[in-house]
Amino acid sequence: MKVKTPGLGVANLVVALVMAFLASQARADYAPSLPIYPTAHYTLHTDVEPAFARDLGERLDAMYEEYARRLGAFGSDSSEQLNVWIFDKKLDYMKFIDDRLPNTGGVFIPAKNCLAAYLETQGRDALRRTLQHEAFHQFANRLIGPNLPVWVNEGIAQLFEEGIYTGKRFIVEQVPPRRLRQLQDDMSNRRLMPFEDFVYMDHKTWASNMRDRDRGSSQYNQAWAMVHFLVYACDATTGKALYRDRFFKMLTQIKFGIDAKDAFRANFGENFAAFQDRFLAYARSLTATQESNFVENAEVLSDLMVEINNSEKRTFRSLPDFRTHLERGGYQLKYSKGQLRWTTNPDIDIYFKDLSGHELDANQAGLVANPSAPLPDLVLRPGGGLEYRARFYVDDDGKPDREIIVRSY
Repeated sequence: MKVKTPGLGVANLVVALVMAFLASQARADYAPSLPIYPTAHYTLHTDVEPAFARDLGERLDAMYEEYARRLGAFGSDSSEQLNVWIFDKKLDYMKFIDDRLPNTGGVFIPAKNCLAAYLETQGRDALRRTLQHEAFHQFANRLIGPNLPVWVNEGIAQLFEEGIYTGKRFIVEQVPPRRLRQLQDDMSNRRLMPFEDFVYMDHKTWASNMRDRDRGSSQYNQAWAMVHFLVYACDATTGKALYRDRFFKMLTQIKFGIDAKDAFRANFGENFAAFQDRFLAYARSLTATQESNFVENAEVLSDLMVEINNSEKRTFRSLPDFRTHLERGGYQLKYSKGQLRWTTNPDIDIYFKDLSGHELDANQAGLVANPSAPLPDLVLRPGGGLEYRARFYVDDDGKPDREIIVRSY
């Protein structure tokens, strides 16, 4: 049996940033009255449920500290609070951004000096990633300025977007399986733009490309991959980062007014063909990081629980009962994101392995009763000091949905 799912577990297709348009066109006068949650760095305005609002505020502060730690070389930030508006309903979000950019899940608006996003239809996990992404734009606009090349701005934002929060810190150096699938598919089908064209792309061209959703998805993922290359590519012998120092030197020069194209050439030269070859070799060598792999395992298993509950009205008392049902039924999920399609592994055992590839035992995996939720929590402890918990809630359509909570133990 195969269960088709169009969107569970897949990040928003596009979280667009078109600051040049929003700066001139967003309404600066509309400010609805929402409950306020002050945090260390933000004034959070939101009408989502209070417990979720406090969780978002905690994560925003932790992400801010991560921005500041990694970008401290660009100067110290002011103590002024940053404004964030998170709406429960998309309609209220669209009114706030003056009905522009309907395909976005969140956006930084320089004209209002604030970040805005919404929950409805995105799901909690996608909203969290949206905030991690857009909050970087807000932070960078203050600390580095408005002149970052769009591919750099978006690429760094996506590095932070993929950060995994453990309740204590963010693990940022992630290669999620879904991004790797997109990158491999784009390389196989020759959708990646030439390096020189991509580096020199302006905001207008970037925005124009976004009209094609598949092209926009590839464009965003290429920006992520290129920044990942410049930040994390290392010498195979010494382990030293190859380009990171030059990359941050380039950002510093841009901050102090040097044209972005000149700054790139000054630090990386003009042999784009050779540089692109090195990037492609790096991209082909990438493998998914273990933390993101286990997040996806928890996503797949919890999505299966949701789909079986929706289609068969069935719940399970224990993880072994759930696993036996999956094995007997031959269940697989089909995911889609634009042109990209992928199907979960027919060998369900692959989702019940620990870091060493051994079967998870009863102390490492289980279902935990949660009286306030429509389904029991699904908990995986595969090693590495992290617990991956799928927690369920009722969505706007009255059906179970899930969020993945990662915690240190």
